[in-house]
Amino acid sequence: MNSKVFSKKLISEPYDSLKEISTKDEDWKYTNITESINDFKVEEKNNDLVENTDFDIVFNSNEFICKDNEAFSVTDLNDVSEPLITDYALRPVDRFLAQQYQKCNGGIIIDFKENNQEFVTLNLQNTGLSTPYIGINVEKNVTAKLSIKFGDSLNADVYSIIEVLTNSNSNLELIIDADTPKEIDIINSIFARVEKDGFFNIHTVSTGGSFSRNRIDVDLIGDGAGFNIDGVYFGEKAQVHDNRVFVNHIAKRTTSNMLTKGVLGDESKSVFTGTIHIAEGAEKTESHQENRNILLSETASAQSVPNLEILCDDVICGHGSSVGPIEENLYHYVMSRGIDKTAAEKLLIKGFFNEVISEDGWESISDKVSEEIMQKYLNVLERSK
Repeated sequence: MNSKVFSKKLISEPYDSLKEISTKDEDWKYTNITESINDFKVEEKNNDLVENTDFDIVFNSNEFICKDNEAFSVTDLNDVSEPLITDYALRPVDRFLAQQYQKCNGGIIIDFKENNQEFVTLNLQNTGLSTPYIGINVEKNVTAKLSIKFGDSLNADVYSIIEVLTNSNSNLELIIDADTPKEIDIINSIFARVEKDGFFNIHTVSTGGSFSRNRIDVDLIGDGAGFNIDGVYFGEKAQVHDNRVFVNHIAKRTTSNMLTKGVLGDESKSVFTGTIHIAEGAEKTESHQENRNILLSETASAQSVPNLEILCDDVICGHGSSVGPIEENLYHYVMSRGIDKTAAEKLLIKGFFNEVISEDGWESISDKVSEEIMQKYLNVLERSK
């Protein structure tokens, strides 16, 4: 792999010199990781790409196919001469992250040069464990939309690196859709650098895989920069859905907002860790985070850990979280309209998620996501009987 395209901080120290990861570590707590994650083996060569005209970009680490489009261009990582991002303010580097960069087996950089009104769609494929790199560069004054599909084209675990650079007064809307029906691990390490008056908006869907994880680090480095994440997840069987979000407010007048919601059935688990860090000198910052979870069984569990680190005055911050079953008074309210308890539960779950998937940016996938969630609910309900 072309080592020139990654920050020296991430590739200078051999991964095997770093401490081994375990579930005792704060950043991996509550998960089901195995020892193999400390020294995973990457499939160097994938089978040939399977063409899929439903997507604008088809990618499998070793190669890509891209439809012609004036709004963006795609470059193979081997043809790139310098890193997209060279500085990571407070990003922690552990053994897993170092391995991702040092064992990366291919990648692309997508450059958005003009505004695009519709989502550019990317289908990720693999035949063996892969560590693909996806760099996203949004040029100054450009608004871009990209949707990345982690679906049934994946045949093995994928540990992807996603880097985002939103330049001055640019805007990126990104969908991360992990809905593969296969029992694989999807672990995404996402980093975004947002410059003056730029904005990064990410929508996450986690309904598939056996272990689905998004580790998201965002540096708001320019005055007026902003970040938003909203996401949904539904767990069944022994699935684990893991979201760790760290937002670093460095400049003045920056904003961030987090809203994630999940429902857990059977023996599934979820983890949400949200950290808002407001640095010295980052006055006039406003930041909020909220994570809500519904448990459908006594064996399901959710861990919700919001954190605030505030090092200056004149800021507005708030956080909230909840974990538990649907409140009985809500059942009574719906059932008083002549609806049985199962139908009432289904309506309440649908309404619970609608607060997220009815928002702007979800139009292209909201119907699909709603159908997936309802099917997973029916699966859980059938097993409970």
